[in-house]
Amino acid sequence: MQLRNFLRVVLLFLGSVFLISLLLVKANADELPITIENNHDLSQIISQLSAQNSELRDSITSQKAQVSLINDQQTTILSQVSHVQNTLTTLDEQGEWLSFSTALGETLRQQLLRLPEKPKFQPLDASIAESKVLQLSYNNQLDNLKDYPNLTDLSLDHSQLMHYKQLIREQNELLKTLISGCDTIILELTKLKIANRQLISAIDDVDDAAHRYFFWVADVNPVNLAYPVELAKDMAVVFFSIDSLSQLYSAMTEMVETPLTLLLLIFSLVLVITHFKSKTKYHRYLENTTSRIGKVTQDSFSITVRVVVYSLIMALPIPILWGIIGYALQGDWDYPVAVALGYGINAAAPILWVFMISAQFAAPNGLFITHFGWPENRVRSAMKYYQLSVWVVIPLVMLLMSFDQYNNRQFAATIGRFCFILLCFALVFMTNSIHRARVPLYIDKRSSGDNLLSRILWVILLSAPWVAIAAACLGYLSTAQVLLGRLEASVIIWLGLLVIYFMIRRWMWIQKRRIEFERAKQRRLERLAQRSKAEDEASQNASSNNVADNIEEPVIDLDVISAQSLHLVRSIIAMVALISMILLWSELHSAFAFMDNIKLWGTKTVISGVEIEQYITLSSVFIAILVMTITIQLVKNLPALLELGILQHLDLRPGTGYAISTISKYIILIIGCMIAFSLIGIDWSKIQWLIAALGVGLGFGLQEIFANFISGIIMLFEKPVRIGDTVTIRELTGTITKINTRATTIVDWDRKEIVMPNKAFVTEQLVNWSLSDAITRIVLTIPATIDADSELVMDILKRVAKNCQYVLDDPEPQVYLVDIQEGIQLYEIRLFASEMSYRMPLRSEIQQMIIEEYRQHGLKLPFPPLQTNLEALGRKTGRRTYSVGTM
Repeated sequence: MQLRNFLRVVLLFLGSVFLISLLLVKANADELPITIENNHDLSQIISQLSAQNSELRDSITSQKAQVSLINDQQTTILSQVSHVQNTLTTLDEQGEWLSFSTALGETLRQQLLRLPEKPKFQPLDASIAESKVLQLSYNNQLDNLKDYPNLTDLSLDHSQLMHYKQLIREQNELLKTLISGCDTIILELTKLKIANRQLISAIDDVDDAAHRYFFWVADVNPVNLAYPVELAKDMAVVFFSIDSLSQLYSAMTEMVETPLTLLLLIFSLVLVITHFKSKTKYHRYLENTTSRIGKVTQDSFSITVRVVVYSLIMALPIPILWGIIGYALQGDWDYPVAVALGYGINAAAPILWVFMISAQFAAPNGLFITHFGWPENRVRSAMKYYQLSVWVVIPLVMLLMSFDQYNNRQFAATIGRFCFILLCFALVFMTNSIHRARVPLYIDKRSSGDNLLSRILWVILLSAPWVAIAAACLGYLSTAQVLLGRLEASVIIWLGLLVIYFMIRRWMWIQKRRIEFERAKQRRLERLAQRSKAEDEASQNASSNNVADNIEEPVIDLDVISAQSLHLVRSIIAMVALISMILLWSELHSAFAFMDNIKLWGTKTVISGVEIEQYITLSSVFIAILVMTITIQLVKNLPALLELGILQHLDLRPGTGYAISTISKYIILIIGCMIAFSLIGIDWSKIQWLIAALGVGLGFGLQEIFANFISGIIMLFEKPVRIGDTVTIRELTGTITKINTRATTIVDWDRKEIVMPNKAFVTEQLVNWSLSDAITRIVLTIPATIDADSELVMDILKRVAKNCQYVLDDPEPQVYLVDIQEGIQLYEIRLFASEMSYRMPLRSEIQQMIIEEYRQHGLKLPFPPLQTNLEALGRKTGRRTYSVGTM
């Protein structure tokens, strides 16, 4: 509505600018000099002025009528504002006595029903803009009067000359009157606009007060022994009276005779007939797609999307017909029974659509059983009372909403309450059937629906109809209806999000299976290529074709899917569900205003130099708890949300995304805590000195913890280490797995987790093997006897380095004869590996290949005392020597 009003104002502004431009152009065109040379010219000018003055007098009359009409509207609206304000005052005065007298509540409700409706939209801004344009036009005409010459020529007719001057003076006065009238109209329209706003605001205040006072107050008398007799009498009056039947008959006759309504009914009937004729094709399509579900080469997520779309369409025609009938009945204002029945039918149409969608999804080849893989017996158990929902729940909802609108809720206490109680019993059967089918209301991180939160939600859902029945019997009919309706709507939204979750999960499952299948297919083709090297081309092609047709499809368990991805999906859906619940239940915020009257403790606040005592209420505590809950959820789920929504689309260096997520979590946590604490009276101005004192004290007592905390922040910004880096610090080598606020976790080669304080990474010497380049060099010292051919040994070492799978070709391996000592040749081979984890496998494979090459060429290794000599050589030359067990 606000966007529509904004666009309307913009269009009116542009139209006003265009009109003003035309008037200015016209005014410029009229600025030609007026010349009067003879009596004939003077007569023409007099005729023109007379016509203009006549039009101006008509405009003045129209202005006066418009001002009178605006004043009448102002008087009416101001009287309505006064009436509404008096009603609000009465509510505030009598509200505390409502719980003691049902009759008082009925009297006040009748008074509320007589309140005026909110004023309909009026183009007041357009009228103001039009008046300003007319005012500008009159000003231009007033300026143009100066162009008429002041005639003093004695040759002109004296009577015509006097008439000419009189017309000039008259037009001048008329234009000034019109300009003043435009100011009056603009002022009155502005007052009318303000009055409309006052009336809307007053009506909203009354609605809010009525909702606050009446929501928790009994609106009907409790059920007693006379209730069955009253129910029978009212049912006889409503369902079996000639007046009601005649009204329905007349309304249906008028509905058929109205061309637009008849056209809509024919259209909806055509949709229903088409629906029944296409059911066979729809079920055939489901059977055809069922054979493709679960097969890697044929399954596709688009099949699931099409099934969902087709199911929604197949469930739509009957609710459309239902809604059109309700719309047609609501238009028959001469028949109150028909209007109330139409309102009930319209209210029941969306619920009917939800039930029919559920039936389509629960079909044998439908979404739940075939695509989601839910057990068929559980789906059948959940849909056990589907016929009950269609033939009992929908009519009961229709009747309940109808009696809420008919004749000022005259029959709500009898027939309406009876329908509501029957509806609650039907909901008991339906809810129990869904619960026995073990439908989860919440799925935890283990992808299990059997958890504490799900059980709590089921307890609330199972007990809600019984509580509503008890409330209705005690007289709290409207309260029970509203709360139960909100709860059922919340369940529908919750189950809809659950369907979306399983659809996303199926898409992830299909992608995982497809990737695994392609990898298996590639491995199979590689094995076939190796086997068929010696065969001719014809047999090779035949073998490839046969095997390609018989590739086994891998069976992938759902648990293999990335847990982080599923957790991300759950986080997003949980946030959407939370926002939906807040929006759905926010309409009842005034009903819980009683919590503002429950004062828990008081705080003193200084405002403008004056100390004022404020009380913390139960509502403030509740809101603070809600704020902290939302803050904790944001802090827990923010990294995944940022990664999916923003960070993965940015070209960031490794570790930058983690730093952004961590800092964002700290900021959100601080802001959420400050807001929550301020709601319960703990402001920053009150605790800043305490925090400062604690900071000084803790700075001495816990200086190491603070040093580690600051070091953690420095590490996040400077990024000397990142998640996944291989580092060496304090003779400890391992991989970084976590960077927390106080410490960093390193996993060494023995798979042990070492928690290292963050201060060590900032103040001590650190070796990061993969900060900017993960390539690492390995130097091996290889001995040979003094009589060995050095050229042969170097060729062997080069060939071994070239054939090792872990050695990089760039940088190129290097082999040198570095020393001769005590009858031993010492060779040094310098190799490069792509990452730190390849150091030990490379050393092992290289040394095995060297030993094998030595044996093949008859070379011998030196005697065992070589190790002592190598250590002495290392001390002498300053080089580090390596053994198999040393990194």
